[in-house]
Amino acid sequence: MTGNVLRRALAVTIAGSIVVALAGCHADEGDPVPGPDSTEVAATAKVTTRTITDVLTLDVTVTSGADFAITASESGRLSESQERYSFTGADGGAQPITIPETVTSVQPLAALEAEVGEGTPLLSAHDSALLLMAALTPAQVLRLAGRTPHPVRAQLTGSTGPFDCTLADPRPTQDGDVYALYCRLPTDVPSVVGATGLLALTLDEHVDVLSLPIDAVAGTRERGTVYVGEGREPRPVELGLTDGAYIEIVSGLEAGDVVRIPSPSLLDSDG
Repeated sequence: MTGNVLRRALAVTIAGSIVVALAGCHADEGDPVPGPDSTEVAATAKVTTRTITDVLTLDVTVTSGADFAITASESGRLSESQERYSFTGADGGAQPITIPETVTSVQPLAALEAEVGEGTPLLSAHDSALLLMAALTPAQVLRLAGRTPHPVRAQLTGSTGPFDCTLADPRPTQDGDVYALYCRLPTDVPSVVGATGLLALTLDEHVDVLSLPIDAVAGTRERGTVYVGEGREPRPVELGLTDGAYIEIVSGLEAGDVVRIPSPSLLDSDG
């Protein structure tokens, strides 16, 4: 199975409505209209409602003997008693930190009894089990920041699947310039060290929201602009979630509004 086929199969398993590639998007066709100050013909797209699911898909490799960080889920203090660790959060109650049975050693990374912030690495755990390891770019780390993926699904090339996968920690482990996310491989999934596959993290989902194809909107975070109808002035819009093919329109447009493709920024660059 090729990488592209594997990506499509995994995405369909996670959510049948997820659009995983721009090649799969089809704008609603209308009468072509010229872009401002241009003789080129522009296509159109209509504002429609759909479910948008934000899925981060990562390449993974099976590894063994990995070291990963266990991080603080909130502000608080790390404590240790008889080689057992606990964490005290805002409620003042100490909660034991669960260490998987396959972890052979644990070392503190944060000072004991010192106040630390959310996301601070508390412990370094050395795990003898087979884990899926995904290397993240800084942009992917920022996209994941402050979010707890659910569900998490994976598939290995040449093995069974897709299957559920439990993250060792919801935050990537940093080692120098490398960010790595680890996921626990189920014992009933055939695998060997070095096997490769895909990991899909569902970060968020918005149901029945206004949307447009992303190439109809200039901007991808919070604020953007569009050309509505035959208007020559960009209209500002508030943006929400995107799945890579469509983007949520929070405000600025109504269902049924028709906008031009390409977006204002692309039309302007051609003019």
